[in-house]
Formats: sequence, C-alpha cells, structure tokens
Amino acid sequence: MTRFFFGNWVTRGYLFAVAMAAAILLGSNLATGDHEPSFAAVYLIGLTAPVSVIFAPVALLGEGWTATAMLWLSVAAGVLLNTLLINTIVGEVGKFHSRRA
Repeated sequence: MTRFFFGNWVTRGYLFAVAMAAAILLGSNLATGDHEPSFAAVYLIGLTAPVSVIFAPVALLGEGWTATAMLWLSVAAGVLLNTLLINTIVGEVGKFHSRRA
C-alpha cells in the first residue's frame, strides 16, 4: 500500500499538493472558527477533479454537516482515483522506457 501512494515522484508531488491544500483549508477553518467549506475548498476540489466535482459540485455544497462530509468524502475518492491514474500512466511510461533500452 505504501508503494501505491509513494511509489514515484509524480505521485508524491500530487499527494503533497493535496495535503497542503487540505492544511490550508483546515487552518483557515480553525482560524476563523467557521467549520463550513470555504473558498479554500475550491483548491481541494480543483486538485482532485474530476471525481470531486462529480460527487460534490460547489453549487450543491450547502451548509451544515452534510456539506463538510460530502466535501471530504469526494476529495478522498478523487485522491484515490487520481493516484491510481497517475501510477498507471507513470508505470506504462516506465515499461516503455525499459523496452527501448
């Protein structure tokens, strides 16, 4: 499982960017005392698109605990799918380079 998430530099960079966006969102929510998704959530949704846009479109993120749950679950689904996609693409490129050598 560790190799799936941290197997190559592209995946590590992507996960670092998502972690930083999540930290900014959590930090802004803690600093303001507001626990609703804020404008910082747009960065998270953008980084984990297209899955997060499908599961939790910004227009449907209302108020209350369901909006927060929808946001974090859609971001988690987007991270998993995008990590799988990145690993598949990088793995295929690696196979192509090893065949040419």
